[in-house]
Amino acid sequence: MANQTVGERSAGEIMQDVVRDVGEVVRGEVRLAKAEMAETARNAGKAGGFFGGAAVCGVMGLASLVAAGIAALALLMPLWAAALIMGVLLVCIGGVMYAGGRSKLKEVHAVPEKTVETIKDDVQWAKHRTT
Repeated sequence: MANQTVGERSAGEIMQDVVRDVGEVVRGEVRLAKAEMAETARNAGKAGGFFGGAAVCGVMGLASLVAAGIAALALLMPLWAAALIMGVLLVCIGGVMYAGGRSKLKEVHAVPEKTVETIKDDVQWAKHRTT
């Protein structure tokens, strides 16, 4: 009995136990990560609800300011002219914001270049290690 003596376990049994224990640890870590991600998602959902409410209130506030601007201009000119001026002003502001967003969108790269580069480096390293 070269691999086993009386009262002791063989190397194969020890390796099986180690592999099983490592598997249990990995499964436990995965369960923990899932629980943490679920908690994070719940918190992000709550934050998103608050942001959504803030956006609605902000839009309504801006609409009220636009109505107030039209009413103020209507004191100086006909109502239709005041509404037209405010509408043209808002369209111009929207156009400028669209152009700014479009130029910023062109700067966005969909591929994570640094990650791709490090993965290529890892593959090369692994190839050299196995040869």
